[in-house]
Amino acid sequence: MRIVDLAEFYSERGGGVRSYLTKQMRWAGEHGHELVVVAPGPKDETVTMPGGRVVRYAAPPMPYDPTYHVPWRVDRMRQVVRALAPDVLQVSSPFVPALVARSIRDVPVRAYVHHSDPINCYVRPLAARMPPALADRLLGTAWDWLRAVCDGFDVVVVAGHGLRRELEQWGCQRVRAVPFGIEHERFGPEHGSLELRRQLLGPLADDPAARLLAIAGRLAADKRQAMLVQAVVEVARRRPVALVVLGDGPERERLRKLAHPLPAATFLRFTKDPEEYATLLASVDLLVHGSACETYGFVLVETLASGTPIVVPDEGAAASLAPPGASVVYAARGGPPAVAEAIERALEIPRDAARDAAVRAARAQPHLDEHFAALVAAYDEIRASRGGGQGKPNQGTEIGDVLQDRHAP
Repeated sequence: MRIVDLAEFYSERGGGVRSYLTKQMRWAGEHGHELVVVAPGPKDETVTMPGGRVVRYAAPPMPYDPTYHVPWRVDRMRQVVRALAPDVLQVSSPFVPALVARSIRDVPVRAYVHHSDPINCYVRPLAARMPPALADRLLGTAWDWLRAVCDGFDVVVVAGHGLRRELEQWGCQRVRAVPFGIEHERFGPEHGSLELRRQLLGPLADDPAARLLAIAGRLAADKRQAMLVQAVVEVARRRPVALVVLGDGPERERLRKLAHPLPAATFLRFTKDPEEYATLLASVDLLVHGSACETYGFVLVETLASGTPIVVPDEGAAASLAPPGASVVYAARGGPPAVAEAIERALEIPRDAARDAAVRAARAQPHLDEHFAALVAAYDEIRASRGGGQGKPNQGTEIGDVLQDRHAP
């Protein structure tokens, strides 16, 4: 099966969608399929990778975060799709790529993967500050738009059944839950490092009461990490805590300034080394999460698999991943005081009990390979219902000199 994914939020430094598609590409190559990702970037290029390719077309950077680029080359997207003649046209964004996909009719399967939740991320917080009548109208209009997006695809893929129910309640059709998962073998409490922990605790390293808190992810306003850092500073007034922030983004310097009162605050950029990542998650005492509009939350399950408890908001998919005994849920709109109180409660959970509960909860989640296998099975089911056959990649025309090839190191 040849899958072409029209992506939009494909950052130079990494991020959730990019990580997902990279893993999907690797899985595709291991199972006789091919994934070609088409995304805006700093220049025209094709990067060959195990399991497929990434086709980038030159596009201007987005103002807020220049590691993302504007998906303005509608012509290039159509050109690559038609050259490759995919079995499945997969879309990772409800915006411009979705419009392009809807205009290409001669593809056996068109699928929209609901990676992001723009209504709950951006529209609902805005509506909360409006008079009820105006808020209802705004939300209704937003759902009309998303419903129209979904109606243009043969299947709408979501990470879990709760999200499927929400979309269906708002009238979205052909929604299928294909539960996401993680690579379980990469994570575990045994990856923890006392040496790394001491380094990150800094001046608190010799204090047996000191605790090490973590924030991880793209550092952007919608992830609400500023609120988290303010909460950690508040907790630090009452007990010895240090902070490590893993990630990068436009809010990095602002977060650094907010964290200045802490006795130890370390900012690390995204790492491409899976062992370093697993070691960090297993070496901290608690991960604090701010996004109230997660569609899954890979880092949350990976943290639990590492034996580390989590603090999460009560909105979005994050709350559904919070297990008893290894998490505390706070009111999403409660601000830094609500987060600080949740952190304090989480730090009172006995370490061994929290570790065991976290690992048990993570084991209940699927393996990421199971997710990709179920996803391809869903695509095959749709193809078969239309007489499109199954399994082998489509032998469409190669893109040739559409873009210049180079091999990834």
